[in-house]
Amino acid sequence: MKKSKLIILLIAIIFILWSVFIKTNPLLKGFYQSEMIGSHIIQMLVREEDNSFVEWIDNREVDRGTYEKLDVKSYRIKSNRQNFEITLNDDNSFEIVINKLDDGTPIIMKNITTDDTRTSFGIFEDVNEYKSLLD
Repeated sequence: MKKSKLIILLIAIIFILWSVFIKTNPLLKGFYQSEMIGSHIIQMLVREEDNSFVEWIDNREVDRGTYEKLDVKSYRIKSNRQNFEITLNDDNSFEIVINKLDDGTPIIMKNITTDDTRTSFGIFEDVNEYKSLLD
């Protein structure tokens, strides 16, 4: 009886230590979204399959391009409109800066889902106005 309790206790300790020390690194994949920034919301879809991304401001597509992995948590985002680097946080969020929206204050992009299915929000007449926010 004592031996079985000791084995169960040992297994529990090993499991606890395993979960504390063995962390999986977050992966840049899926749909990310900011909180409200003034009256705007930033969204980004990241596809692992072809290392691509699409960025929206208020559901208007403002940019698309590719990314490359720099190290375990760092990535370089590249497009015709902008190039920048991000570092994933442990909760799979990252920060971006859009000067015209938040005066250079980092905007936190939270991972909402790891589903990387293409998304479209419709056709808008004022897309160029939103694209200019990235200039």
